[in-house]
Amino acid sequence: MDKVEMVKTAIQELGDVSAAELADFVEKTFGVKIEPRFIPIYKATIRDKERLEKARQAARAAAEQNVAE
Repeated sequence: MDKVEMVKTAIQELGDVSAAELADFVEKTFGVKIEPRFIPIYKATIRDKERLEKARQAARAAAEQNVAE
């Protein structure tokens, strides 16, 4: 599991908490130390991945609709 996935898991478990709390959760749960100052970068990466996946799904749906016509 990479650090982005660890932070994603922490967000899912804890919700909207401070970067320090997320970093503490990751360290206690996974044994990996992440500086709280890097948490916003990981959050942005997670948001970007989610946006990209939504765009891919929309493109697939559009392609399937065009094939059906």
